[in-house]
Amino acid sequence: MRTAAPTRQFHTRQFRAGNSQAVRLPAKLAYPPETELIVTRVGEKIIIEPKEETLAGFVAWLKAAGSKRHEWKRVEMDFPERDWK
Repeated sequence: MRTAAPTRQFHTRQFRAGNSQAVRLPAKLAYPPETELIVTRVGEKIIIEPKEETLAGFVAWLKAAGSKRHEWKRVEMDFPERDWK
């Protein structure tokens, strides 16, 4: 139920970290520490995304959504009588 944030774009360069390629992400785009990530290659694009959403992530999302409470009112509906014979 998460809404996608506006796309942010930045330019960076790859570098070597041991035998692997690495890319630095700005703090504003970084995932929280200890987040497991999935890396997928689609054509020439490399997509990095969290492995799975956790309950802790959902709680953080709720807190970020704000503390405004909504009162939900039940809508009464009229249904026609049916002949169940």
